Amino acid sequence: MAMQAGNLRVYSLAYEEWHDPAYLKAAQDIQRFLKAFLTSPEGAFYTSQDADLIDGRHSASYFKLDDAARRKLGIPRIDKHIYSRENGWAIEAVAMLYAATGDSEYLEEAVRAAEWILENRALDGGGFRHDANDVAGPYLADSLAMGRAFLALYQVTGERRWLAHAEGAAKFITANFAGEKAGFATAKGPTDRAYTPRPERDENMLVARFGNLLARYAGNDDYRKMADHAMRYLVTPQIARFLPTGGTLLANLEFASEPIHITVVGHKDDPAAQALFHAAAAYPSGYLRIEWWDQREGRLPNPDVQYPQLKTAAAFICTGNTCSSPIYKPELIRTRADKLTRPAAD
Repeated sequence: MAMQAGNLRVYSLAYEEWHDPAYLKAAQDIQRFLKAFLTSPEGAFYTSQDADLIDGRHSASYFKLDDAARRKLGIPRIDKHIYSRENGWAIEAVAMLYAATGDSEYLEEAVRAAEWILENRALDGGGFRHDANDVAGPYLADSLAMGRAFLALYQVTGERRWLAHAEGAAKFITANFAGEKAGFATAKGPTDRAYTPRPERDENMLVARFGNLLARYAGNDDYRKMADHAMRYLVTPQIARFLPTGGTLLANLEFASEPIHITVVGHKDDPAAQALFHAAAAYPSGYLRIEWWDQREGRLPNPDVQYPQLKTAAAFICTGNTCSSPIYKPELIRTRADKLTRPAAD
């Protein structure tokens, strides 16, 4: 699932950026594979599928066959465990495909899996167990992956319940995995006598990025402190200099800068506001703050910008202490955002 979800997310972002049909096809092909082979009848995602049809026998010739011929010979074994971590990865990726395409089928798949995990893997305090019954744990990776998935769902829908679940996961992570000085450990307690949990670099990169972006959405400095705690581990010389360094540099870049911030002001049952929001959610950036202010829901979770009350739905792009004039046409959002946030060409 790590390979499928990671590539699905990247190809979705690539399609948003360049609108190359080849990238869209790659993303949709991965999604079709997930749906056909790694989705349970209840809508949650399975863990993996074997590379070989027969254990221990290399299957290069099998995969040279077309789909019909492969099915005649059989299907490689599917691991039908349902883990929170793998579901978080898949939910986030499928949500990004929805953002890139606006196809409600993908959103429905992501939401269905998220609701199953909430019903079957949730722990008291906002976190998640790994499997139905864990021998050890809880583990950081499960609550982290689901927290990121919930934040992605909020980003592409504007539904505040998803933000609330993301905040619950963040609070659980801080309460259960924070080290005394810096970083977040992989598990709450020892998994066996030979292993004491300690921070792991890639997980702390994701904690830093998750906490930082969540703080922007929620307006809660506790999540910024969570990101800071992870960054203190990442910048220690022995960690920061360990190759490859790209993930640490990305976490640091985001921590030190504001995300692209696009807000749609309008009722959520207004087709004009819906079109603007979908255009905003499709803006090509991995570091994005997208909000939808329907005045009937009260203030935004982070009301750090004051928007005018207009008779017509509009979008605003904010950078630093300034915001754009109202944008009424969805097709203008990317052009205006590029102009405000990207360096001018020489």
